[in-house]
Amino acid sequence: MTFQEQLNLYIEELSCSGRELAQNSGISETILSRYRKGERLPGADSDYLKKLAAGIALTAEQKGKKKDQESVLEVLLAALKQEEKSEIFYYQKFDILLRELEINVSKMASALHYDPSYISKIRTGKRTPSDVWGFAENVCGYIVRNFSGQEELNKIVALTGCDNETLMHPENSFILLRNWLCSGKFETMDYISGFLQKMDEFNLDDYIRAIHFDSFKVPKVPFQLPVSRQYYGLKEMREGELDFLKHTVLSKSMEPLHLCCDMPVEDMAQDQEFAKKYMFGLAMVLKKGLHIHIIHDVERPMKDMMLGLENWIPLYMTGQISPYYLKGIQNKVYSHLHYTSGQAAMTGDCISGHHDTAHYYLTSRKEEVEICRKNTKYLLKKAHPLMEIYREEKRAALFDFLEKDSHEEGQRRRILAAPPLFVIPQEVLKQILAENGISRQECAGILKAHAREQRRIESILTHSQVIDELSQVTKAEYEKYPAVLPVAECFLEKDILLTYQEYRTCVEAAMAYADVHKNYQFSLIKVKGFHNIQITCRMEKWCMVSKNKTPSIHFVIHHPKLRYALENMILPIRDS
Repeated sequence: MTFQEQLNLYIEELSCSGRELAQNSGISETILSRYRKGERLPGADSDYLKKLAAGIALTAEQKGKKKDQESVLEVLLAALKQEEKSEIFYYQKFDILLRELEINVSKMASALHYDPSYISKIRTGKRTPSDVWGFAENVCGYIVRNFSGQEELNKIVALTGCDNETLMHPENSFILLRNWLCSGKFETMDYISGFLQKMDEFNLDDYIRAIHFDSFKVPKVPFQLPVSRQYYGLKEMREGELDFLKHTVLSKSMEPLHLCCDMPVEDMAQDQEFAKKYMFGLAMVLKKGLHIHIIHDVERPMKDMMLGLENWIPLYMTGQISPYYLKGIQNKVYSHLHYTSGQAAMTGDCISGHHDTAHYYLTSRKEEVEICRKNTKYLLKKAHPLMEIYREEKRAALFDFLEKDSHEEGQRRRILAAPPLFVIPQEVLKQILAENGISRQECAGILKAHAREQRRIESILTHSQVIDELSQVTKAEYEKYPAVLPVAECFLEKDILLTYQEYRTCVEAAMAYADVHKNYQFSLIKVKGFHNIQITCRMEKWCMVSKNKTPSIHFVIHHPKLRYALENMILPIRDS
């Protein structure tokens, strides 16, 4: 019996909940949940294993049953040893592989003569293949036959850590994938923490000062730019990108910018001087007041996609960017570029993998620009929002979205930086606002937000579960990073600090709220989270990252892989 199976058997025998066992063991529900799902194992000599054995014994005593702590520890240790010997199929790896390659489960099931529900149960860990190696070989054979394009190979390289050359031979690909699925250790793929960390630490005011954005002068006297020009090869292509931005900034038009490109970025990014000039050009476009609609190329390994998005965070924070993506791999042979603004357009193409022979064409001829503008608008109609970005000017749209969603069924999970606003008693909230010198008008707005959030949560709890997680902090840690009142919905652009005593009062209020609302769970976890952002996940639908200030902003994320990474994010956990 595996450790996962033995632990779940104890829980079933004792007729207890995971939450109850976690509390009796003195470990977080998050860690216990990962043990129960088989996502991680405690060390054989770790404190976690001893605490778990003690918790099982204590729970048995409370239920009027007898379980000796030492005997339980021996059984758990035996299960761990059995785990080491058993043939393992890592369903987490299987699930990630299906998601990264965007494999249609129904098509794969049909080709391999499996029931689609059987594969779905395996990818979620509800079932284990009876013949592990046979199942893995069938799956890997299907992937090698049907997913051998360069984009897919790049994703497999990123997952398995091998090199491109090894995967050039189908036999090597097959063996590599099979061994990866069934051996080694599963380590959570941390695609998202760098993106979130940068967002948590980002301060738009500091960024504006660092790049001297406020001192930018949008030129009034036009430079002499060609009506049209052809560009060939990498060096000229870089010139073309910058020339397009110059045309856009110097024109009188205030029409939005449309950008869509699936050309390779690696060669361009190697030139750091060009990268600086390009980002400066985009900053000038924003300074002019133009809105940018960009269709990101997301058909890259998840890690590369997230690194690319990290670089866009400063621009996203302005609220002048609308990001999109196109579903599926569009073309395995050609790469294209379509840029348009009010008075300029640029198109480009190359054979995939041969960026050095690409061709760009820049034009400011009215009839050519108009045709290109129509094409980019058609592209936008085929695209899907990567995320919705809400700043103060879109607050009404944010409230409308959250209000409508509160009536929809589905579990919610939130990772908090401070106790939630809705649990705070109104009199306590008024006292906090008074001590921070908040104006009467701002107080009215916060109290209105408090009532609005209470109504939404109560509506959700009538049909769905809400799970809130907050990092546990000592008084010494709190003095270094004091919590601020979570009022991102108010778009105040200021911190309302909680004293340690107020913080404790709010935590106790959250626990009391959980006691009287069966669908609400509030957990203090021992791992450290973020200080300035809150993450809300409506499971399998959307995720929202909210930031209180500099700037107050909300990102509602729809892209399936990005949303999945947020939903399954566990703050760093290390067993003793």
